[in-house]
Amino acid sequence: MALEIIRSKIYIFLAAASLSFLHTSNTFAFGAPSESDMPQSIKVNGKNISLQNLTSPIAGSSQTLRDGASIYTKNCILCHGDLLDGKGLYGESFYPSPANFLLTQSILSKPKSYSYWRIMKGGPGLPRKFEPWNSAMPSWEGVLTEEQIWKVIHFIYEKSKELSSAKNQEVSTPSIENGEKVYYKNCSICHGEKGAGDGPGAKVSSPFPRNFKKGHIKLRSTPFGKIPTDKDLFEAITKGSTGTTMPSWKHLSENDRHSLVLYLKSLSKKFAKFVKKGKKHKIAVIPDPPKFTLASLDRGKDLFIQNCSGCHGVRGRSDGVSTKKIVNIPTDAIWPRNLSKPWKFRRGDKRKQIFKTLRTGLSLTSMPRFSPRIFKDEKIWDLVHYVQTLSPSQKPEIPLFLNVKKIDGELPDAPNDPVWKTLDSNFYPLGGQIIQPEKVIYPIIDNIIVKAVHNGQDIAFYLHWDDPTVDPILKKSTAVVESPAPPLPAHLQTYEPEEQQKEELKPQEFPDSIAIQFPNYVGDGNERPYFLNGDSEHPVNLWKWTSHPMEALELTATGIDKIDIQKNNSQNLTSKASFKYGRYFLVMKRPLTTSDPKIDIQFQPGQNIPIAFNIWNGSAGETGSKKVISSWFDMVLE
Repeated sequence: MALEIIRSKIYIFLAAASLSFLHTSNTFAFGAPSESDMPQSIKVNGKNISLQNLTSPIAGSSQTLRDGASIYTKNCILCHGDLLDGKGLYGESFYPSPANFLLTQSILSKPKSYSYWRIMKGGPGLPRKFEPWNSAMPSWEGVLTEEQIWKVIHFIYEKSKELSSAKNQEVSTPSIENGEKVYYKNCSICHGEKGAGDGPGAKVSSPFPRNFKKGHIKLRSTPFGKIPTDKDLFEAITKGSTGTTMPSWKHLSENDRHSLVLYLKSLSKKFAKFVKKGKKHKIAVIPDPPKFTLASLDRGKDLFIQNCSGCHGVRGRSDGVSTKKIVNIPTDAIWPRNLSKPWKFRRGDKRKQIFKTLRTGLSLTSMPRFSPRIFKDEKIWDLVHYVQTLSPSQKPEIPLFLNVKKIDGELPDAPNDPVWKTLDSNFYPLGGQIIQPEKVIYPIIDNIIVKAVHNGQDIAFYLHWDDPTVDPILKKSTAVVESPAPPLPAHLQTYEPEEQQKEELKPQEFPDSIAIQFPNYVGDGNERPYFLNGDSEHPVNLWKWTSHPMEALELTATGIDKIDIQKNNSQNLTSKASFKYGRYFLVMKRPLTTSDPKIDIQFQPGQNIPIAFNIWNGSAGETGSKKVISSWFDMVLE
């Protein structure tokens, strides 16, 4: 037993060291690809292109820069970010992280032919020594034209130089004229040339960029529906908006930001009318928070169920009954905040920040303000205290590796088995698949929690992920608990029970699905398949569960759209699923080894095994390549 424990610790140490190497291999172990790694020529759309002394065939005009900015915004911004710093919405979803073009060792130090090669061929086009193909950088060959690629290269080089250089020349006094220049240069690509929120970036943004003609912003110190103060606008520009494509613009000079405030106010008539009528802003007062008490928590729970669960759901996972009538992505009526993920709160997750959101509401959304006439400060603090119990105190860290614990006896095969509560949770980020044309731009599922155990014969995975809607057909075959409608106030309740209309259970057009991905074969080296379903030379083994038919099947994939279901005599998976308050729970189990080693992953204790995840939100129309995905991570069996 002692020897087994020592071996287990050695396996864990080696796995951690291996993962650390693998996650940094593209950037540090070999360094980023240099000019010497660039091939002499590449084949593009069937023709050979010499990269030696290759130069851009387009003129570097202001229109070229504008076109390049539009192409970048539509195709690159979600990973590389508005500021080209690799901090887009999916900046933390993939490993290695998207390139930061502002670093001195970035493409700015290399010829444009280098960028042409990397954009055309992407991660799969890396030299062999840079495998495993963790890079989420797609090949844009056949997606963008050569002219479009040269335009986006021109934009990236020019914009990167501008952002990497010293601060812009400080204007002596803020002005509308200067604000217009700053706006056109930095903001119009998303918010539109006239501020109507209709720039090219609007098509890849959810929520949509603000329409400044309406004179409203979500986060203000003023009451719901009222125009913001100058300070509100300045803070919105400076801080940006968490979880959206709106970055922080604090790198702009202070006077440039004040100039932007003046210009934004000029775009709506409401500000001039406000001044003309001699009005003054009513600022929400945020008192110091009281001490937390259990009595406050109990009161807060009652208030939450009564006033908030209709949209946010009983556990705060955006699954309330009212939500399903409100959400309409094409019109920007987006899902209410998932309160179990405080790191995505727009204003922040501190007590005073939550209080301010409740007191002021979010203009132009379904989130109302809680009026001081009805909700005294004590009630708001009670709500704040309860909301904070719906989530972890901080965002979970991504584990170095998934440790598959060894236990004795039968493995748990149901999500509610108490064994799962004894195991550590592993948090993995997910990002929209934006590499293939059929892609996801507005995914609501952005992470998965995973646990795993084995007993020397079988292995079992426990997975849960948030999804505000359940496939209705599941109610016929497994436990489904949905958030009920909030209770009516006492004076509206009747003693006569309402007649419940029987729900007709039909499956969604597309099922809710999840797949665990492994390489078909794990060798001694670091080579692994391309993380997006592999390729013909590097196939992957997929364990895919679907809500209808409710089953888990083993598949073999050799590309994003090249997937084959294995024969019946090769199916070894069992699964059980349930759904509760906006969250799926699933267990999949299989023997460690099978009789089909050519198509099935074979698990060996102590071996470093790559693992990745794919999830489809069927109610949002996700199917095929429209899904959320992860990069490769690593796991080891004790």
